Amino acid sequence: MAMTPRQLWLAEGRAVITEDVADLGLWDEIAEEAARCEPHAVVRHNQRPGLLVMRDGSITSPQRCRVHTGGDALSRLAMSKGLAEAAGEATGRARMTPVRFGLKFYEPGDYMHVHRDDGKCGITFSCGLTPGLVSMGWLPRLRWLTSRQVADRLGDTPYPDGGETFPVRHRVLTGFDGSRIPHWRTPLDSPSREVLITICFTDLSV
Repeated sequence: MAMTPRQLWLAEGRAVITEDVADLGLWDEIAEEAARCEPHAVVRHNQRPGLLVMRDGSITSPQRCRVHTGGDALSRLAMSKGLAEAAGEATGRARMTPVRFGLKFYEPGDYMHVHRDDGKCGITFSCGLTPGLVSMGWLPRLRWLTSRQVADRLGDTPYPDGGETFPVRHRVLTGFDGSRIPHWRTPLDSPSREVLITICFTDLSV
């Protein structure tokens, strides 16, 4: 018997979202919007070595890419009823609301070392707006360790051995427990830039 969204979240820290949460027309609008936003994207290049545990429980580490908050089309996706319902079903929270979303532009060689998301992220959704992004690496077995324990265990390793892969689907969102499960993106091995969408939900009732 297949697990319910809540059971899957508790057991594996992920959430499967149906493809119809956004129609093809909205994805096309987001792609056009991303092209307009790209010239205004800000370089995010953190070169401080190692893992740094932040006060909110997140872990920052070296990364390089360009970022933009997106516009109306991406906002409509983030604010969609279907996505909020999926976030609530997985996490068991009633008032899940998107508090941060945006576009990440990866050029060949861009990367993100192992890290944990902002502590306010009750669930993180992501997908590739372009088709060339490979699977993300993650370590679900370390989900329930403290951030200090994670940092001490992983040390300065940018892409830990023994990790699993998490699929980054093209224009199909997937949810995961990004504030607890350490995850990373190895350097983009592609001749062209690729675009990642991220949407972070939190529970406003707590």
